[in-house]
Amino acid sequence: MLVSVIIPSYSMENYGNLVDAIDSLLKQSYAEIEIVVVIHTNKELYDKIAKAYIEQSKVKVVFSEQSLGAYAARNVGIKAAKGDILAFIDDDAVADEKWVETLVNTYKEPNAIAVGGKILPIWLPSKPAYFPEELYWLVGVTHKGFAEDNITEVRNAFGPNMSFKREVFEQVGLFNENLGFSRQGTRYIQAGEAEFSLRMTSKFGTGTIYNPDAIVHHKIPVSKARLKLLIKRSFYQGYSKVLLQKLGPAADSITAEKSYLKNLLLKYIPQRMKRVFTGPNRVAQTKQLSVLASCVAAAGFGVVYGHIRR
Repeated sequence: MLVSVIIPSYSMENYGNLVDAIDSLLKQSYAEIEIVVVIHTNKELYDKIAKAYIEQSKVKVVFSEQSLGAYAARNVGIKAAKGDILAFIDDDAVADEKWVETLVNTYKEPNAIAVGGKILPIWLPSKPAYFPEELYWLVGVTHKGFAEDNITEVRNAFGPNMSFKREVFEQVGLFNENLGFSRQGTRYIQAGEAEFSLRMTSKFGTGTIYNPDAIVHHKIPVSKARLKLLIKRSFYQGYSKVLLQKLGPAADSITAEKSYLKNLLLKYIPQRMKRVFTGPNRVAQTKQLSVLASCVAAAGFGVVYGHIRR
Protein backbone atom coordinates (compact mmCIF):
# COMPACT_ATOMS: atom_id res chain seq x y z
CA MET A 1 0.00 0.00 0.00
CA LEU A 2 1.17 3.50 -0.80
CA VAL A 3 1.28 5.73 2.29
CA SER A 4 0.99 9.49 1.84
CA VAL A 5 2.36 11.48 4.78
CA ILE A 6 1.01 15.04 4.95
CA ILE A 7 3.00 17.84 6.63
CA PRO A 8 1.52 21.37 6.86
CA SER A 9 3.92 24.29 7.34
CA TYR A 10 4.06 28.07 6.87
CA SER A 11 6.85 29.66 8.91
CA MET A 12 10.37 30.28 7.62
CA GLU A 13 11.52 30.12 11.24
CA ASN A 14 10.54 26.46 11.23
CA TYR A 15 12.59 25.59 8.12
CA GLY A 16 15.15 23.52 10.02
CA ASN A 17 12.45 21.55 11.84
CA LEU A 18 10.59 20.94 8.57
CA VAL A 19 13.76 19.58 6.97
CA ASP A 20 14.23 17.26 9.97
CA ALA A 21 10.65 16.03 9.58
CA ILE A 22 11.01 15.35 5.85
CA ASP A 23 14.40 13.67 6.27
CA SER A 24 13.00 11.37 8.97
CA LEU A 25 10.34 10.24 6.48
CA LEU A 26 12.89 9.66 3.72
CA LYS A 27 14.71 7.28 6.09
CA GLN A 28 11.66 5.12 6.78
CA SER A 29 12.00 1.35 6.69
CA TYR A 30 8.81 1.21 4.61
CA ALA A 31 9.54 2.07 0.98
CA GLU A 32 6.10 2.79 -0.53
CA ILE A 33 5.78 6.33 0.76
CA GLU A 34 4.78 9.73 -0.62
CA ILE A 35 5.56 12.93 1.34
CA VAL A 36 3.11 15.79 0.74
CA VAL A 37 4.35 19.10 2.18
CA VAL A 38 1.64 21.77 2.25
CA ILE A 39 3.06 25.29 2.56
CA HIS A 40 0.73 28.27 2.76
CA THR A 41 1.36 32.03 2.39
CA ASN A 42 5.17 31.77 2.60
CA LYS A 43 6.53 31.63 -0.95
CA GLU A 44 10.13 31.86 0.30
CA LEU A 45 9.68 28.69 2.35
CA TYR A 46 7.98 26.93 -0.56
CA ASP A 47 10.79 27.82 -2.96
CA LYS A 48 13.49 26.74 -0.51
CA ILE A 49 11.87 23.37 0.28
CA ALA A 50 11.02 22.70 -3.38
CA LYS A 51 14.63 23.38 -4.35
CA ALA A 52 16.09 21.32 -1.49
CA TYR A 53 14.08 18.23 -2.50
CA ILE A 54 13.84 18.72 -6.26
CA GLU A 55 15.64 15.40 -6.85
CA GLN A 56 13.48 13.47 -4.37
CA SER A 57 10.62 11.90 -6.31
CA LYS A 58 8.90 10.93 -3.05
CA VAL A 59 8.49 14.57 -1.99
CA LYS A 60 5.61 16.64 -3.36
CA VAL A 61 5.47 20.30 -2.30
CA VAL A 62 2.11 22.07 -2.55
CA PHE A 63 1.67 25.85 -2.17
CA SER A 64 -1.40 27.85 -1.18
CA GLU A 65 -1.49 31.63 -1.23
CA GLN A 66 -4.38 31.55 1.22
CA SER A 67 -3.63 31.57 4.96
CA LEU A 68 -4.74 28.20 6.29
CA GLY A 69 -5.38 26.74 9.69
CA ALA A 70 -3.94 23.33 10.53
CA TYR A 71 -7.02 21.37 9.43
CA ALA A 72 -7.48 23.39 6.24
CA ALA A 73 -3.84 22.68 5.34
CA ARG A 74 -4.36 19.00 6.01
CA ASN A 75 -7.43 19.04 3.77
CA VAL A 76 -5.32 20.52 0.96
CA GLY A 77 -2.83 17.70 1.48
CA ILE A 78 -5.59 15.08 1.41
CA LYS A 79 -6.75 16.34 -1.99
CA ALA A 80 -3.19 16.26 -3.36
CA ALA A 81 -2.25 12.85 -1.92
CA LYS A 82 -2.43 9.59 -3.88
CA GLY A 83 -1.90 7.07 -1.09
CA ASP A 84 -4.10 4.21 0.07
CA ILE A 85 -3.31 5.36 3.60
CA LEU A 86 -3.07 9.04 4.54
CA ALA A 87 -0.87 9.78 7.56
CA PHE A 88 -0.20 13.09 9.31
CA ILE A 89 2.78 14.52 11.15
CA ASP A 90 3.63 18.06 12.28
CA ASP A 91 6.45 20.14 10.82
CA ASP A 92 8.22 20.21 14.20
CA ALA A 93 8.18 16.44 14.70
CA VAL A 94 10.41 13.58 13.57
CA ALA A 95 9.25 10.04 12.91
CA ASP A 96 10.84 6.91 14.27
CA GLU A 97 12.50 4.92 11.48
CA LYS A 98 9.80 2.22 11.63
CA TRP A 99 6.85 4.58 12.13
CA VAL A 100 5.19 4.05 8.73
CA GLU A 101 5.97 0.33 8.72
CA THR A 102 4.32 -0.04 12.13
CA LEU A 103 1.25 1.91 10.99
CA VAL A 104 0.89 -0.29 7.90
CA ASN A 105 1.27 -3.50 9.91
CA THR A 106 -1.37 -2.29 12.35
CA TYR A 107 -3.87 -1.98 9.50
CA LYS A 108 -3.79 -5.77 9.39
CA GLU A 109 -5.84 -5.69 12.59
CA PRO A 110 -9.48 -6.65 11.91
CA ASN A 111 -11.61 -3.67 10.84
CA ALA A 112 -8.73 -1.18 11.23
CA ILE A 113 -9.55 1.98 9.27
CA ALA A 114 -7.55 4.48 11.34
CA VAL A 115 -4.28 4.06 13.24
CA GLY A 116 -2.40 6.38 15.57
CA GLY A 117 0.65 6.04 17.76
CA LYS A 118 2.64 7.41 20.67
CA ILE A 119 4.03 10.95 20.64
CA LEU A 120 7.15 11.45 22.76
CA PRO A 121 8.52 14.89 23.69
CA ILE A 122 11.83 16.44 22.70
CA TRP A 123 12.14 19.27 25.23
CA LEU A 124 14.09 22.28 24.00
CA PRO A 125 16.32 22.91 25.83
CA SER A 126 14.89 20.84 28.72
CA LYS A 127 11.59 19.97 30.34
CA PRO A 128 10.31 22.71 32.71
CA ALA A 129 10.26 21.46 36.30
CA TYR A 130 6.66 22.60 36.73
CA PHE A 131 5.21 20.68 33.74
CA PRO A 132 3.20 17.59 34.86
CA GLU A 133 2.98 14.57 32.56
CA GLU A 134 -0.82 14.58 32.87
CA LEU A 135 -0.88 17.80 30.80
CA TYR A 136 1.32 16.65 27.93
CA TRP A 137 -1.74 16.73 25.65
CA LEU A 138 -1.63 20.53 25.81
CA VAL A 139 1.56 20.50 23.72
CA GLY A 140 0.77 17.61 21.37
CA VAL A 141 2.42 14.79 23.34
CA THR A 142 0.86 11.54 24.58
CA HIS A 143 -0.18 12.21 28.17
CA LYS A 144 -0.23 9.98 31.22
CA GLY A 145 -3.44 7.97 31.27
CA PHE A 146 -4.22 8.31 27.55
CA ALA A 147 -4.30 4.57 26.89
CA GLU A 148 -2.81 1.30 27.99
CA ASP A 149 0.67 0.65 26.65
CA ASN A 150 -0.53 -1.92 24.11
CA ILE A 151 -2.59 -2.03 20.92
CA THR A 152 -6.09 -0.85 21.75
CA GLU A 153 -9.00 1.11 20.29
CA VAL A 154 -9.36 4.79 21.23
CA ARG A 155 -11.75 7.52 20.15
CA ASN A 156 -9.08 9.48 18.28
CA ALA A 157 -5.35 9.93 17.89
CA PHE A 158 -3.57 13.31 17.88
CA GLY A 159 -2.52 15.46 14.92
CA PRO A 160 1.24 14.79 14.98
CA ASN A 161 0.71 11.01 14.75
CA MET A 162 -2.49 9.79 13.09
CA SER A 163 -3.50 8.04 9.88
CA PHE A 164 -6.61 6.93 8.02
CA LYS A 165 -7.51 4.76 5.06
CA ARG A 166 -8.45 6.84 2.02
CA GLU A 167 -11.98 5.43 2.05
CA VAL A 168 -12.62 7.18 5.38
CA PHE A 169 -12.28 10.60 3.77
CA GLU A 170 -14.21 9.48 0.71
CA GLN A 171 -17.20 8.47 2.84
CA VAL A 172 -16.98 10.81 5.85
CA GLY A 173 -15.62 13.98 4.27
CA LEU A 174 -12.73 16.19 5.32
CA PHE A 175 -11.67 17.78 8.62
CA ASN A 176 -13.85 20.57 10.01
CA GLU A 177 -11.66 23.61 9.37
CA ASN A 178 -13.40 25.70 12.06
CA LEU A 179 -12.26 23.44 14.90
CA GLY A 180 -8.53 24.18 14.84
CA PHE A 181 -6.16 26.97 15.83
CA SER A 182 -7.14 30.29 14.25
CA ARG A 183 -5.13 31.58 11.31
CA GLN A 184 -4.10 34.64 13.31
CA GLY A 185 -2.97 32.59 16.30
CA THR A 186 -5.35 34.38 18.68
CA ARG A 187 -7.41 31.37 19.78
CA TYR A 188 -6.65 27.73 20.43
CA ILE A 189 -9.79 25.78 19.62
CA GLN A 190 -8.78 22.18 19.06
CA ALA A 191 -11.44 19.57 18.46
CA GLY A 192 -10.91 18.62 14.82
CA GLU A 193 -9.39 15.18 15.36
CA ALA A 194 -12.10 14.18 17.84
CA GLU A 195 -15.00 15.53 15.77
CA PHE A 196 -13.75 13.83 12.61
CA SER A 197 -13.18 10.55 14.45
CA LEU A 198 -16.69 10.67 15.88
CA ARG A 199 -18.08 11.06 12.35
CA MET A 200 -15.89 8.14 11.28
CA THR A 201 -17.06 5.94 14.13
CA SER A 202 -20.68 6.85 13.42
CA LYS A 203 -20.22 5.79 9.78
CA PHE A 204 -18.01 2.70 10.16
CA GLY A 205 -18.81 1.55 13.70
CA THR A 206 -15.16 1.52 14.79
CA GLY A 207 -12.66 4.01 16.17
CA THR A 208 -8.90 4.49 15.91
CA ILE A 209 -6.43 1.69 16.68
CA TYR A 210 -3.67 3.00 18.96
CA ASN A 211 -0.29 1.30 18.64
CA PRO A 212 2.31 2.65 21.11
CA ASP A 213 5.10 1.23 18.93
CA ALA A 214 4.27 3.69 16.14
CA ILE A 215 6.39 6.50 17.55
CA VAL A 216 6.79 10.16 16.60
CA HIS A 217 9.01 12.60 18.52
CA HIS A 218 7.54 16.10 18.93
CA LYS A 219 9.83 19.07 19.58
CA ILE A 220 8.58 21.27 22.42
CA PRO A 221 10.43 24.60 22.79
CA VAL A 222 10.19 26.48 26.07
CA SER A 223 7.92 29.06 24.38
CA LYS A 224 5.16 26.43 24.05
CA ALA A 225 5.47 25.36 27.69
CA ARG A 226 5.12 28.75 29.39
CA LEU A 227 2.54 28.76 32.16
CA LYS A 228 0.48 31.62 30.69
CA LEU A 229 0.13 29.74 27.40
CA LEU A 230 -0.74 26.47 29.16
CA ILE A 231 -3.54 28.23 31.04
CA LYS A 232 -4.83 29.77 27.81
CA ARG A 233 -4.75 26.45 25.98
CA SER A 234 -6.51 24.76 28.88
CA PHE A 235 -9.30 27.34 28.73
CA TYR A 236 -9.78 26.75 25.02
CA GLN A 237 -9.68 22.99 25.53
CA GLY A 238 -12.64 23.33 27.87
CA TYR A 239 -14.41 25.55 25.37
CA SER A 240 -13.60 23.09 22.57
CA LYS A 241 -15.34 20.27 24.46
CA VAL A 242 -18.58 22.26 24.47
CA LEU A 243 -18.28 22.70 20.70
CA LEU A 244 -17.57 18.98 20.36
CA GLN A 245 -20.72 18.11 22.30
CA LYS A 246 -22.71 20.40 20.04
CA LEU A 247 -21.26 19.09 16.76
CA GLY A 248 -20.43 15.48 17.59
CA PRO A 249 -22.77 12.86 16.10
CA ALA A 250 -22.57 10.70 19.23
CA ALA A 251 -24.93 11.18 22.16
CA ASP A 252 -21.97 11.42 24.54
CA SER A 253 -19.05 12.69 22.50
CA ILE A 254 -16.75 13.54 25.42
CA THR A 255 -16.60 10.15 27.15
CA ALA A 256 -12.79 10.16 26.82
CA GLU A 257 -12.56 13.54 28.57
CA LYS A 258 -14.86 12.39 31.38
CA SER A 259 -12.73 9.29 31.93
CA TYR A 260 -9.57 11.42 31.95
CA LEU A 261 -11.06 13.86 34.47
CA LYS A 262 -12.20 11.00 36.71
CA ASN A 263 -8.70 9.50 36.75
CA LEU A 264 -7.24 12.94 37.35
CA LEU A 265 -9.42 13.71 40.37
CA LEU A 266 -9.50 10.26 41.93
CA LYS A 267 -6.04 8.94 41.08
CA TYR A 268 -3.38 11.29 39.75
CA ILE A 269 -4.01 14.39 41.86
CA PRO A 270 -4.22 12.39 45.13
CA GLN A 271 -0.98 10.63 44.19
CA ARG A 272 0.69 13.98 43.59
CA MET A 273 -0.62 15.40 46.86
CA LYS A 274 0.92 12.45 48.68
CA ARG A 275 4.28 12.98 46.94
CA VAL A 276 4.25 16.67 47.90
CA PHE A 277 4.45 15.64 51.56
CA THR A 278 6.31 12.33 51.45
CA GLY A 279 8.18 12.02 48.16
CA PRO A 280 11.47 13.35 46.79
CA ASN A 281 11.75 16.66 44.88
CA ARG A 282 8.94 18.20 46.89
CA VAL A 283 9.40 21.66 45.41
CA ALA A 284 9.01 20.35 41.85
CA GLN A 285 6.07 18.17 42.94
CA THR A 286 4.36 21.21 44.48
CA LYS A 287 4.86 23.24 41.31
CA GLN A 288 3.47 20.46 39.11
CA LEU A 289 0.45 20.00 41.34
CA SER A 290 -0.24 23.74 41.30
CA VAL A 291 0.02 23.90 37.50
CA LEU A 292 -2.19 20.83 37.15
CA ALA A 293 -4.88 22.34 39.39
CA SER A 294 -4.67 25.70 37.62
CA CYS A 295 -5.07 24.16 34.16
CA VAL A 296 -7.99 21.98 35.28
CA ALA A 297 -9.67 25.10 36.68
CA ALA A 298 -8.99 27.01 33.44
CA ALA A 299 -10.53 24.18 31.42
CA GLY A 300 -13.56 24.32 33.71
CA PHE A 301 -13.93 28.05 33.06
CA GLY A 302 -13.72 27.29 29.36
CA VAL A 303 -16.60 24.84 29.66
CA VAL A 304 -18.71 27.43 31.54
CA TYR A 305 -17.85 30.09 28.97
CA GLY A 306 -18.77 27.72 26.13
CA HIS A 307 -22.18 26.99 27.63
CA ILE A 308 -22.83 30.71 28.18
CA ARG A 309 -21.93 31.52 24.57
CA ARG A 310 -23.94 28.60 23.32
